[in-house]
Amino acid sequence: MSLHYLADGWSASIKRPGLAGLLYAGNLVLGVILAIPVFMAFSQAVSETGFSPEMAEEFDIALWADMLGETGPVLGSMLSQLFWVLPVLYLWKVGSSVGIVYALSEDGERSFWTGLGQFGGKALLLGLPFVVLGALVTLGVVVVLVLLSVFLSGEVLLFWLRLVAGPVVLVLALAVIDMMHDFARLELVLRGRGVLESWSSGIGWFFRSGTAQAIYLGWFVIGLFALFLPFWADMAMGGLLLAFLLQQALLYVRSLITVGWLGSEALFFQDVMPESEPEESGHSAEEAL
Repeated sequence: MSLHYLADGWSASIKRPGLAGLLYAGNLVLGVILAIPVFMAFSQAVSETGFSPEMAEEFDIALWADMLGETGPVLGSMLSQLFWVLPVLYLWKVGSSVGIVYALSEDGERSFWTGLGQFGGKALLLGLPFVVLGALVTLGVVVVLVLLSVFLSGEVLLFWLRLVAGPVVLVLALAVIDMMHDFARLELVLRGRGVLESWSSGIGWFFRSGTAQAIYLGWFVIGLFALFLPFWADMAMGGLLLAFLLQQALLYVRSLITVGWLGSEALFFQDVMPESEPEESGHSAEEAL
């Protein structure tokens, strides 16, 4: 059942390549804004160690560990200046998601910009509780790891605890919250509910629908694989220009996957949405993007 929605979501993404292009362009602009100060911070930190040639030739995790141990505080203070990017990233991610969901509803013939204008403000409010919940979960995992590190001993055990078990638990917990946010957004856009009602209903979707979980899990695995493809291209390709072009193509594919992910969830939601609660936000089909 879930495979059917995965395929339909991908088809919807292919039919609206402009949505993926818009998402790719926005992510590219944010990436440039973020990359420039990060590059400058890393460049300064690495150059002070005298390891610059070695770092440029190959990736050496031991060398990275030594470098971060020496310049960690300086590097941390530089990267802390990037916190202003987080609100901008939040605005873009929430706004783009609600616009895509609206555009893919009603047979995928609606306008991204209409959805953004109509639901963007409410979507920003809707996302805040999930951001707070994610921050609390992250803090809780960190606290548990610190406490376990105090009472447990052994280098190998601590390695698996801090670098394997802890991150895996955190990623899974944040994925659950993200799924709840996805379906809360669908409640807001496709069912026309208020912010608080959408938030509570979104949380309930994780517990009452195995198909919703399967759809999210399927795209989560695909997205996780696609996340590392650009890094693979950077390491595998010899020519700088060829690697750059391949990276951009893979980043566009990732945008297609994101659109397909949201599309699958929207198609499933519309199929199971009770007829007694019709879409209150319905409008006539707008001109496609």
